[in-house]
Amino acid sequence: WGHPCEMCPAQPHPCRRGFIPNIRTGACQDVDECQAIPGICQGGNCINTVGSFECKCPAGHKFNEVTQKCDDIDECSTVPGICDGGECSNTVGSYFCKCPPGFYTAPDGLKCIDVRPGYCFSSLTNGRCGNQLPQPMSKMQCCCDSGRCWSSSPATAPEMCPIRSTDEYRKLCTVAALLPARPDLPPGRPDLPPGRPDVIPPPLIPGVYPPQQPEIIYPSRAPPPHVILPVNITDYCQVFRHLCLNGRCIPTPGSYRCECNKGFQLDVRGECIDVDECEKSPCISGDCVNTQGSYICQCRIGYQSTATRTECR
Repeated sequence: WGHPCEMCPAQPHPCRRGFIPNIRTGACQDVDECQAIPGICQGGNCINTVGSFECKCPAGHKFNEVTQKCDDIDECSTVPGICDGGECSNTVGSYFCKCPPGFYTAPDGLKCIDVRPGYCFSSLTNGRCGNQLPQPMSKMQCCCDSGRCWSSSPATAPEMCPIRSTDEYRKLCTVAALLPARPDLPPGRPDLPPGRPDVIPPPLIPGVYPPQQPEIIYPSRAPPPHVILPVNITDYCQVFRHLCLNGRCIPTPGSYRCECNKGFQLDVRGECIDVDECEKSPCISGDCVNTQGSYICQCRIGYQSTATRTECR
């Protein structure tokens, strides 16, 4: 303005971040970052939102805030205890476990399971293992069913099986319950121990035990995929009604958590399992019997149970 001209004072930007003035009307309109910024969200799916954008990365990838691209996740260095007992190899979007001879990859692909045959003992008295069973068994088959001790060979001293409800027992005996159903497998597994659906023994080969096979590199198995739904779920507890058995479902952003009922506690999978109150010997002058979510006291002669059956008087 003026002569000689001077610069006008700088104008504040008329629109907030993510918006741009319309050339004709001057009104602020949304910027489509997916179109406007070349190479944004590379390797993923860019979705424009009002004032911003979202990058949906495929399974096994995560969004890098700095480069604004989808980077492969190296599961081998980020997932603790992955391929336990074997060697983890990262692949784009996934990984696979290379298990040594005598081991096979668990159905969830996360660990190597020891299927080497050994000796199973069904009794444990005063710290001594006894009643050796005639047939050879793997540690998993022995300890996850009825065995109390297991030994890898006649020369090695038997070791005690992990106590049920401990992390060591879960690590040995439970396999991911969230596995997607395999349509190519017949329903039911005739080789499962009765009443123990969470324990999956190695595949049976008629006449051969344990499965004698060369070292196998199993195909890439990503962790159980998260179900991607076409709608954006804001309340998982409303959509899936039976998420927290023995507890209350609390929705969280993009997920949920369980708040357990009295007498139940969260396990490693975030599910509510019964607390064994009898471990704390609450029944003075009686015998404790654990029940789902509680316990009862069976009183000795000369003592009477209270209305709640939780103490003897």
